[in-house]
Amino acid sequence: MAGFDFFRSRRPGYLPRTPAAALKAVGTGTVPAEQFVYASASAKPLDEEPFDLEEIQRVLARPDLNLQSSVLLKTVLEKLVGSKDQEVALFGAEGINSLESRALTRIEKLRTEMKRRPGEDVRRRLAREYFEMAELQAGSESVRAFYLREAYASLCGEEGELVPSRADLPLAVDILVARRLLDEADVLLGSASDTGDVELQLMSARVAFHARDFVAVADICRALAARGADVGEEEKRVISFWVDRDV
Repeated sequence: MAGFDFFRSRRPGYLPRTPAAALKAVGTGTVPAEQFVYASASAKPLDEEPFDLEEIQRVLARPDLNLQSSVLLKTVLEKLVGSKDQEVALFGAEGINSLESRALTRIEKLRTEMKRRPGEDVRRRLAREYFEMAELQAGSESVRAFYLREAYASLCGEEGELVPSRADLPLAVDILVARRLLDEADVLLGSASDTGDVELQLMSARVAFHARDFVAVADICRALAARGADVGEEEKRVISFWVDRDV
């Protein structure tokens, strides 16, 4: 139990803030091994103020950021741009530029690959990159609309009409919902109607929710619950929320 004494009686001094720095400090004997455990296990939300610039920089350096993390990171960086501290504001601006530049680089590589070796997989990845770039432009609707149109166009065939393959549907619906083209999303889902496909039913519920047709949302969720649909934990929470809801 001696190791827990470290957490009870920490004293001011050098406290490495990242796991890598803590591990290095442990190796030189600067801090006890418990500090590495603490640095590795402690987590502060990225958007919690005051902002941790070192943590923001560490996250920004990751090449495998998912969409949710990227959107959150840009929101934080935009707040930093408004700082009265010029260095902090510059850090925020450079961070946004880095985030968007990497996305544009991925798009250009996929565009080049699409010209050289067209195929469904490349087309789908390009559409996904356009969609994620659009989601990063939440504060600029005209730019966001441009990337959403490009995302949808990337899912279309040579005749300019969407090929409603099952693999394309989730992203196609995401794009249409983001563009507020809810009737088109309904038509697309209707053309691929399959009452046995749980994901399709949940997509229909999502479109209905954005159309503020809460009765339809509840009906779909009740039907899924009644048949004991095999879904993940997050989907179970959504379904259970609507099952007994009076709408």
